[in-house]
Amino acid sequence: MPGAKGAAPLIRSRKRPAFLSADIPHWQGGGLAETLPAMPPEDLVARRPDLLKLTSPGHESAILAAFGEAPPAFLLGEAWTDPPQSQLLPGTTSVYLPFAGTSWRLQDTAGGRRRGVDVVVAMYNSAATIAGCIGSVLDGSTADLRVLVVDDGSTDDSAKRVREDFGDHPQVRLLQKENGGCASARNWGRMQSDAEHLAFIDADDMVEPGFYPAVLELARYSGLPMAQGGFRPFRDTSNGPRHEATPEDLSHLPRRRFGTAEVFDIPWPEVVTGQPTIWRRVYRRDFLDARAIWFPEHIRAFDDQVFQLVTGYHAGLIPARDDVHYLYRQHAGQDIRQGDERAHYSLEMYRLVLRRAVLEGWSDFGPVVTSYFSTLAWSHAGLRDDLRGDFLHGAAELWTYMRRVWGPGIDSAARPELLPETFARHAAQMERQLAGLGDGYVFAWLDGPALHVDMLRADRQMREAAPI
Repeated sequence: MPGAKGAAPLIRSRKRPAFLSADIPHWQGGGLAETLPAMPPEDLVARRPDLLKLTSPGHESAILAAFGEAPPAFLLGEAWTDPPQSQLLPGTTSVYLPFAGTSWRLQDTAGGRRRGVDVVVAMYNSAATIAGCIGSVLDGSTADLRVLVVDDGSTDDSAKRVREDFGDHPQVRLLQKENGGCASARNWGRMQSDAEHLAFIDADDMVEPGFYPAVLELARYSGLPMAQGGFRPFRDTSNGPRHEATPEDLSHLPRRRFGTAEVFDIPWPEVVTGQPTIWRRVYRRDFLDARAIWFPEHIRAFDDQVFQLVTGYHAGLIPARDDVHYLYRQHAGQDIRQGDERAHYSLEMYRLVLRRAVLEGWSDFGPVVTSYFSTLAWSHAGLRDDLRGDFLHGAAELWTYMRRVWGPGIDSAARPELLPETFARHAAQMERQLAGLGDGYVFAWLDGPALHVDMLRADRQMREAAPI
């Protein structure tokens, strides 16, 4: 077996007869050992093998790196403390490489797509931030990463900035379309992608160096529908970016080693009830396609909520690492800070999820209910005073439909105490109106003006125009 440099031979412990070690003291255990022949990786490359079986703990990446751009056609074996970087393997190599001590393995899952990740940037009038966004994605990137910048009908110099700064960059592609909203831009970029994995980033955000390649390694080795990195808000100041505390605590989740990083698994209820942060994740394209998970294009704000809830439920478990971070810019112009009618888009998001849960036969809706009440409380607190009445009425209406579909069993997941008493009165009134109709899935298809932003605006206009 080859050593990393040919100088350090592998040994076989007499305490563990089948266990190969690579000068790692805690593996050797201090027992008797015998020296095995070793040769440098270059000698192995010279033999030009068609199939390579790795059983060389600690030296996997060094061996693959020696092959450069021409690794063997087939790679088997197992990875130990040093999981080989997947970007060392081109699409011409068939891989099945378990990661010792786990159920993870690196294997070819491209399904005919390009082995790599496409990062879709939804851009609209983002001339001031787009260069920083793209530059951060490319910083520390690997050759299998590509940036798809979707210009959603910008009227400023956004596209010009992309051309000037990245026009000749082989990993950056500018796509232009008529304005249709952020959801349509993300969907458009996805449709133009040919990669096995996808990620999304807003044009005013950034990532730490090597963020997406690091998360991609989790996605590839775990084989799970999605993987995620850390999340850190920041604000621009006269002295540069000021980072804020991460709005989550995942320290209670058990951790394990993955190369030089610590990784952990997040169960779907914690994903669903947490803050929507779809941008810090890498998704398997075949997972999104098979589940028909898209951004709803008629929604012009908060379209990430349905993506968060549906992907979280169907993924079940998300492998995560928090040694690299998505950097989320906080500023006064964000949609979530305007306090206008667009808050009602959140109600429509949850109505869409309710219908989907019925059609797909979800086994548990409790975490979605908890998420619903947390969103209601946050949205209500930021609303203009003249909009709060309609919002609470619509929120109570949808909550009543949820109870009629799922029954009182979901009451334990609700948190009505987060809202004013007006919410409870509206909910009680809705229950009286529906009394005697019984429960049923049909209630997932009922709605009213308060659940739709356009209908709400039209209804308010009609009321304002009506004679007194």
